[in-house]
Amino acid sequence: MKFLPAPVLIVTCILILMAGCTSLSQTGPGTTVATTVPATMSPTPAPAPVIDPSLVGTWYLKMMAEQGGTALVDTMSPQITAVFTNQSNVLGFSGCNNYNGPYTLTGQVLPDGKGISIGPLASSTMYCANTTGTETTYFQILQAAKTYTVNVNQELTINDNSGNTLVYQRTPYSSTFVPKGI
Repeated sequence: MKFLPAPVLIVTCILILMAGCTSLSQTGPGTTVATTVPATMSPTPAPAPVIDPSLVGTWYLKMMAEQGGTALVDTMSPQITAVFTNQSNVLGFSGCNNYNGPYTLTGQVLPDGKGISIGPLASSTMYCANTTGTETTYFQILQAAKTYTVNVNQELTINDNSGNTLVYQRTPYSSTFVPKGI
């Protein structure tokens, strides 16, 4: 008889566990209320990235201006480029190093153009004494970009909040071509 209470205890525990797993709950004698099952939540699809076909493609830096355009930076040699892809990536050559990173078009229309965010950018790490200052300034302006415009002359202008500007064109420079504005 010593072993009889243990099986009774085990059966009682199993019955208690089984009673807790039912989907009906009792509110009083003889009354049952069905419990509600939470609706399955379908994931909200991420909004499609904003793409501007006029921005996509290869651009050649024509002019870089700091301080609201009062300080022009010579960008003729070597040619600095930016390639904007349909996959929201930007890559190019910054005068000494190759670079790449993401960009996001905000879809906003702002006073200076359409909204854009660029970076963070990654680049190779070569040191070029003649172009380090230009390259540093270029990366600073590009990663601080807030707006862009593409005009009818196929010029891309990127501005930051400090009044710094990058102006690109679709065609590369030839050795004898001197762009307007420099």
